Amino acid sequence: MKHIRHYINEAFISMNTPTTALRLVTTKGMSREEWLKVRQGGIGSSDAAAAMGISPYKSQLELWLEKTGRVTQPDLSEKEAIYFGSMLEPLIANEYAKRSGNKVRRVNAVLQHPQHAFMLANLDREIIGGADGPGVLEVKTAGHHSAKFWDEGVPYWYESQVMHQLAVTNRQWADVAVLLAGQEYRCYRIKRDDELVQEIIRLE
Repeated sequence: MKHIRHYINEAFISMNTPTTALRLVTTKGMSREEWLKVRQGGIGSSDAAAAMGISPYKSQLELWLEKTGRVTQPDLSEKEAIYFGSMLEPLIANEYAKRSGNKVRRVNAVLQHPQHAFMLANLDREIIGGADGPGVLEVKTAGHHSAKFWDEGVPYWYESQVMHQLAVTNRQWADVAVLLAGQEYRCYRIKRDDELVQEIIRLE
């Protein structure tokens, strides 16, 4: 699999070093409609690949139409892959903590970049007990047919998602815990790349 840099060819730009993320709004007790309204006001980490034009699932135009309210964002919550992914998230997060020895916790908030207000992030978990300092945990599930995309590491569209999260939180690393085909657990480490973070900000 080609590295994410292959899909991003523009020149890098300079930026000021960000501080800690802002807690834009708490998600406790928030309805899906309220959450979608907040999410529409910026670019979330799951939007990152589409915003940069490297998503295999959504174009920049489709994302723009959704964010500007010209089309309604499709409700994917009833799709079985999304449903079971949500159900398995706590189990996989717990397994990550067990295998890694790192402590994790929910954030329960939409986070916002302190300098670039359009950049938002919802974390699956934050890692608070890592030997390398605080990090980010991203939890994924992949079915039998999509498991092949993980053979050489984190797929580039998910790598951009995680790098977006590191940009918003100013964390230096993230672990991606994935359950493949319902029975194979893997974990991949992604380290912050400041040049790539700057380019993601520019493209978004």
